[in-house]
Amino acid sequence: MSEELKVNKPSKVATVFFCLWVTIAVILILNGVSVIGMIPSIANAFMESNGDMALYQQKLLEVSTNSELLTKLQFAGEIVCLVCVGFWYYFGYVKKDKKAGTYEPFYKKFNTAKDVLFVLTGSIAIWGLAGIVSELAALAFPGQAEFLQNLLNGALGGNAVIGMITGAVLAPIMEEVAMRGIILQRSKRAFGVIGCMIICAVMFGIFHMNLIQGLYVLPMGLFWGFVGYKYNSVVPCIICHVVNNTLALIISDKVSPIIVFIVFAAIATFIGVKFNMFSVKEAGEENDQES
Repeated sequence: MSEELKVNKPSKVATVFFCLWVTIAVILILNGVSVIGMIPSIANAFMESNGDMALYQQKLLEVSTNSELLTKLQFAGEIVCLVCVGFWYYFGYVKKDKKAGTYEPFYKKFNTAKDVLFVLTGSIAIWGLAGIVSELAALAFPGQAEFLQNLLNGALGGNAVIGMITGAVLAPIMEEVAMRGIILQRSKRAFGVIGCMIICAVMFGIFHMNLIQGLYVLPMGLFWGFVGYKYNSVVPCIICHVVNNTLALIISDKVSPIIVFIVFAAIATFIGVKFNMFSVKEAGEENDQES
């Protein structure tokens, strides 16, 4: 490795704190939009209560559990977050790569049938594994499972169309740009593929802020981190995430996650071994060969 690359390699500790900061920033933006969006309803509840604190508390509870309102606020929050992380990712990484002449569009790196089949079958397999982890976690922590269900019903259950767009499109794009975009691009400068996979998975778990999701998104974060690292692009990760969330919203209670995991993990493994899909070039490897 050239001396310049060695000097520019960031500290591992600083990188972890940066990734945690990005995760917290996205959480604050997403929840900040919801809080700001609730202010008119909270003010209206206060006016209608006429100083009766018991009535005011009752109306506040109604506001905080109004799934129609919560779903719209989740939709708005995802859009605001997507704009923020989208600009951050583009100007922080994509534009710099274009200026340096190192940018390569995703369709030049992710453009064969074996690539698509490996990513899709692997993503479905991971969805099945996440389902298994989710069921086990729900058995171990039933109270947390009920909390999560109420949370999802509020965030996505108020309006079917808005909920589907939010859960299957906006959330996957926003979360992948943040996790496998900003965080992965930063962490790959300090860590190899395994370190990046672990960081992306842990930050993804922290981002969801509840125990059940925090556990079952770990295998997703690991696989999608591998995909993002392998193809050096956030687009295949977005495809994985859209597939995962669409399956979760449409057929999660209609199929056995165990069967899904076994079948699709076998297919993905076969494709991966046959076409050597599990190999990756470590960041800076090309530079090492040139120096």
